[in-house]
Amino acid sequence: MPKSTIKKVKHLLFSVLIGAVIGVILVYIEPGEQPLIGWAGSAFLASLCIFLLIRVWMGLGKSRKVSFLILIAFILRLSLGIFLFIGLPIWGYDEAPPNAGYLYLDAYRRDSDAWQLASSGEPLWTAFRDEFYTDQYGGLLSISAAIYRYLSPDTHRPLIILILSAFVATLGIPFFWKAIKLRWNEKTADIAAWILVLYPESVFLGSSQMREPFLIGLSGIALWAVLHWKKRRKQALLPLVGSLLGIAIFSSRIAAAVFTLIAVWFWLENIYPDLRKTQKTLGWILLVLVTIFTLLISLNWLVGTARWDLYLVESSSGRIQFELENIGEKWRIPFIVGYGLFQPVLPAAIAYPGIPLMRTIATFRSIGWYMLAPLIIFSLLAVWKIRPKKERIVLTWFIIFALLWVLLSSIRAGGDQWDNPRYRTILLPWMALLASWAWFHYKIEHSRWLKRIFAIEAFFVLFFLQWYLSRYYKLWARLPFWQMVAIIVTVNLLMILGGCVVDLIRLKRGNKS
Repeated sequence: MPKSTIKKVKHLLFSVLIGAVIGVILVYIEPGEQPLIGWAGSAFLASLCIFLLIRVWMGLGKSRKVSFLILIAFILRLSLGIFLFIGLPIWGYDEAPPNAGYLYLDAYRRDSDAWQLASSGEPLWTAFRDEFYTDQYGGLLSISAAIYRYLSPDTHRPLIILILSAFVATLGIPFFWKAIKLRWNEKTADIAAWILVLYPESVFLGSSQMREPFLIGLSGIALWAVLHWKKRRKQALLPLVGSLLGIAIFSSRIAAAVFTLIAVWFWLENIYPDLRKTQKTLGWILLVLVTIFTLLISLNWLVGTARWDLYLVESSSGRIQFELENIGEKWRIPFIVGYGLFQPVLPAAIAYPGIPLMRTIATFRSIGWYMLAPLIIFSLLAVWKIRPKKERIVLTWFIIFALLWVLLSSIRAGGDQWDNPRYRTILLPWMALLASWAWFHYKIEHSRWLKRIFAIEAFFVLFFLQWYLSRYYKLWARLPFWQMVAIIVTVNLLMILGGCVVDLIRLKRGNKS
């Protein structure tokens, strides 16, 4: 028997063994009417996912560090999902989703509809009809219903879907690491991949029955396929088309956005360098026109959906309603959009006197964004100094698209503390790349601006934190909200101005010497 076949058999047996153990754990938590059926379905799905992860790891070079990334990513998401399923009914809010073991309201509604469809006997393609408002695209709903119908027909077992969520979220990581290593370097790939593995919002999404882990994982595969295109087109074609079609199944709008990002990147990498100056200019003009046209045709949908989310945010917070009444109607949307950019608000997460479990979740989600955002902002400042020009253009495109995506996410979600972060996290692979690149640029160039950006953020967090502490615990006199905002903005502007002055003085001294 060939060695390759022997290895495959060993990997299969190992996968079946681990899958069987996972099946035992899940069926112990959710035995259902027929535990044996529940175990068999869970064990089969887990074994298949583990075997595929091993084969992908083998095919992409068998790096030890990548195997560790895969192991941590999969175990972290699956174990956290199990913990939340058990812990939320005990320590969460007394509401329907937490009582059923769901962290996200959307996951609760969609998964309930999936079980309803699975147990109804209706064809699975009915998931794409309009009556299932919980999933306007139908992709995750139909897949979840198929799993329930064929692998857990006796009982609604939400944990079995977590196997698939954790798997797809993890599947993109080895592709992502390999792509960044090929295009940039191994150190950048290492940091970027660890961000993808450990970024809190991504971890919580991958531990839930949400579509974002599927979108993130498939985006990692698409990123690899674009970079692998030069090397082996035939080998890259199927993963590229498959990943984009997969994204489209879960969300056609996200697929359009990712396709635009990748298409322009492909043009910049493979076509743009060989064009004449006139052709390059025409290409940029065409790109700007297409972007404007896309934004215009999406405007009605964006405004329509944003209005509802704006209403939900306002109605859920008396404080926001009060401040909006003070500033007037014309500042309503800018205020909510700006508020959304800071979500989850770290000072609020720390100070809010809520349930410990939910406070902990909110704090970790906030810390992730407040660590990532300064690096992305710094990348915008640092990218203009890099050479060669091709490198600068590619990274600039990523930065512009990422920042525009963050802004659109805030407009779309209307400042909601759950929807806003998960929308922006869809582009986490590119944000992780930018953050990793920015970090190593800082290590090489020793730019002071990254420290300054973190200092600006630290002042905002600490000053805002004392305002929240005084609001919730009455520890000392509290400044009026807008006076507090004015102080934060003024001090931050002075810090930026001071940094510019210091750099200018140092530059002049350097020129004189």
